[in-house]
Order: sequence, then structure tokens, then C-alpha cells
Amino acid sequence: MRGVQPQAFRRRAQRWVVRRRPRALPSFWRNITGPGGIKDYVQRRDWQLVLNACGIPYVLNTFRKREYIYVPPLLEHYALTELRGFEAELAQDRTPQPLPVHAHSVVAILFLLPLILWHGWRFGWWAAPDFLPPPNTWLGAGVLDNVLLRVYGQAYRLVTALTLHASLPHLWGNVAVGALFLPLLARVAGVGRALLLTMLGGILGNALAALLRPRSTLSIGFSTALFATVGILAGFMACQQNQRRKAMLPVAAGAALLAMLGTEGENTDYAAHVCGLLCGLALGICEAWRLRRGWPALPQTVAALLALAVPILAWYWAFAVRG
Repeated sequence: MRGVQPQAFRRRAQRWVVRRRPRALPSFWRNITGPGGIKDYVQRRDWQLVLNACGIPYVLNTFRKREYIYVPPLLEHYALTELRGFEAELAQDRTPQPLPVHAHSVVAILFLLPLILWHGWRFGWWAAPDFLPPPNTWLGAGVLDNVLLRVYGQAYRLVTALTLHASLPHLWGNVAVGALFLPLLARVAGVGRALLLTMLGGILGNALAALLRPRSTLSIGFSTALFATVGILAGFMACQQNQRRKAMLPVAAGAALLAMLGTEGENTDYAAHVCGLLCGLALGICEAWRLRRGWPALPQTVAALLALAVPILAWYWAFAVRG
């Protein structure tokens, strides 16, 4: 055997004794943090809360810039059991829950057909029903005018403006974007709730844009609701992440889509697009919160019928005021 110098052995033994048993500690108290000590501030805070809640006496000792927690030997097993249970519950809470997946999400695209039908009636692609006013009066009756909204209280314009489009490219652009994002939202929220959230996001986006504008502005188009759909998806996905950096990725993706799709064109309503995205983010966070809490919601069929009934009732109100 290779010999060991007595002095070197004593120095090693002294270092080992000091590390295991600091002089300030009561005799026989046990280190429950292991040789590496406490990992970070969060672990120290959580462990101290658990030990205080359980009434377990402990001593926090610092040695060589590392912190160790010591407890009485008779309470060592009890302390470790409580701390392991706490860590297990914490790890379970941090585990991301799988996203809900709803079937038949493609059906949400059918919600865009009334927009095409309404645009065709207005521009004379096919004859409008006789019980409706002349199509040449629909723009004046339904355009979003923030003066008429704020002064005369014509709140129906928040909805009717979503169903009007200035031209065929304007219509097909919104239909193409809606055909892409509506099924994605329907996949996580269900067809009925996706349609209702989209309509609600468009209404809130128009209301916010009209509130922020200081002078008279006219606005039409379904794009505000579509950017609300993007915001709902971003807010919903962000709430599924446990880290702030990862949670910001869906929000950044939504902002990038707004920059790519919502800033092109000579007559683009940037304010309405931004307001739609912001309102959608809020709705997406609320929807994720509702699912996490297990709160009830409207059935999918009822939500879809309500989403279709809102613009119908809004136009009935508009024609009643106009006539």
C-alpha cells in the first residue's frame, strides 16, 4: 500500500469534519441538502417555507459560498419526506398539460361562406332577397364610423363593419387568412367556441380602435376579427408554457404575422389590426385560464349559433335605424 503523510491526512480529515459539522451547529444535527448544498435562491425559499409550515426546526449554514440546511436527527426523515412530496407536487404542476384537440376543425371554414354570399349580394353577383333594402345602401348603413358610434350610440356598426369588404381582393385576402387560422383555433377551442371568440375579438378590436381614434374614421373588413383569431391562438399557446421566454414565442409569432399580413396595402387599417390582435391575446389568455380552472362554457353548437346570430341581429338593427 502507498503510504499517506500524517499531516496531509490530518488536513483532509479536518476539511471533511468542518464540512460535515460546522462548529456553530448543535451536536448531531443532519445535513438534508446533500454535499452540494442549496442550488439557488428559489430552492432555499421553498424549502424554508416547507420546514416552517411543518414546524421543523432548522439551521441555515453557509460554508465556502454554499448554503446547507441542518435539522435535528430525529426529524431528518420527516423533513426529507415533506420536502420530497413538495418537490413532486411542484414538478407535477410544472408539467405542461396536453392541448385539447377537437375534431372536425375544418368545418370552421364554412363560417366564411356568409361573407362571400353577402359580398355577392352587395356587388350584384346574384340577386339580393326582396325583403332586404337596396344593396347600394348597405355600406352607409354598416360602415364603422367612430363618430356615429360614439355620438349616436350606433353600436351595431362594430359588427356590421366586419361583414363588409371594399373589393374582391380585399374579400379573398380575408377568406384566405381565415381559412388558415380559423381551423387552427377550432382545433384547440372547438368549432363553435372558435367562431364565437373570433366574432367577439373582432367586435372588441373595432371598439378599441374607435375609442383610440381622435377624429372621424371609416373602417370595414373582417381582418380585425382575423387578427383577433391570431391573438387568441398566441395567448392560448403562451399560457401553455411554464417559462416566460417560451411564453413570449407565440406572442412574438403573432406580432410577426401582424407585421407581414397586417401592414400591406394602401388603405390598410393598421390601428384596427393591432387592436384586434391585442383583444385576441386577452381572449386567448382568458380561454386558457378557463380551461385550466375547469370552468364551464357554452356548448359548441350554441356558441356557433350565437356567432351567426350576432351579425344577423346587428344588420337587422342597422336596417331598422336606416329605414
